[in-house]
Amino acid sequence: MALPITVHEGTMPHRGIRLGRVALVVAVVLALPYVVAPYRLDQVTGALILAIAAVGLNLLSGFGGQISLGHAAFFGFGAYTTGILVTDHGWYPPVAFVLGMLVCFVVGVLVGVPALRLRGMYLALVTLAVGVIFPSLVRRFDSLTGGSAGLFGISFDAPDHAYFAGRAGQILWLYYVAVVALAVSCLLVWNIMRGRTGRAIVALRDNEPAAIVMGVDRTVVRTVLFGISAAIAGLAGGLFAVDTGILTPDSFSLLFTIYLLVAMVLGGRASFWGPIIGGFVIYYLPLWTGELTDGPAAGVLFGILIIVMVFTLREGVVGGLGRLGARVLVVEPRRPTPRFDLSEAPPVSADQGIEPAACQPRQETAAGAPLAD
Repeated sequence: MALPITVHEGTMPHRGIRLGRVALVVAVVLALPYVVAPYRLDQVTGALILAIAAVGLNLLSGFGGQISLGHAAFFGFGAYTTGILVTDHGWYPPVAFVLGMLVCFVVGVLVGVPALRLRGMYLALVTLAVGVIFPSLVRRFDSLTGGSAGLFGISFDAPDHAYFAGRAGQILWLYYVAVVALAVSCLLVWNIMRGRTGRAIVALRDNEPAAIVMGVDRTVVRTVLFGISAAIAGLAGGLFAVDTGILTPDSFSLLFTIYLLVAMVLGGRASFWGPIIGGFVIYYLPLWTGELTDGPAAGVLFGILIIVMVFTLREGVVGGLGRLGARVLVVEPRRPTPRFDLSEAPPVSADQGIEPAACQPRQETAAGAPLAD
């Protein structure tokens, strides 16, 4: 069989390939707890949480083209909202997750309103200010947040079932919670970008004046985009709170936002799989470099690997895999189906109907004025 194989979009082979990819992902998710050690599964949970935050940033910066350096603050708002509600008020963690997402949505909208008149580096500076202010707010309200000492005792206990018994069962439970949260976040972004709102987001990113002329409400689209992106980051922050069990201001520094940006770029911005792959890469790369070398050399090796990956994978890991896959399989887009075909219309004879009066020549008088009907 000659390569590459051509498959038309929407056909049964194409649907079978997509279904096969989904089945492969589900199989890996279900089999992973049985093939890795508990501490490795705990690391996978951390990578999943980082991937959720990268999904939120990718919606704003990848699909929307809005640079944000303040997603560490949104992540922190979600984490501290969940932590305070669980430890001080005894809320059930899933309910605390939802309220944390609402808080982050409101904060994201408030940040998005003044950002409407800014673009590029000016917008980045505004969001950077939000990211820098957040750790100071945590230290300022230490009676509520624990300040620099930290907020302790945050947990999301596994159900009372033999399958989740013991320390390994708690790790397994948080792993499944993170998987479900990532699936919900990706489904939310997929539905947004596949609909009319997604087309408006892309139109504003590519050509803002033309999008406004075509009727796109820039104010509503961009403020809601900021809010949804912040809400997804807040969900990741809530999961981070119950996974680590302790929150300190240093966990939400500017370095965390840079990690999210690197994850989005390395994975492939404006793609659905890019932030997930990038989240795993940026989580495991420091661990692998730390295992290879000790001390400052690990940071140097980490930086070198990031530079090499950026230069060799210009379109991210997803783009590189797409180019390799195009050598084996090519998916041709579906051709648009016309609503009607004039060539198939029946011919109209002279006997069918009377020619409209508007098409008949008018009779005029000698003075040139038309005769009255």
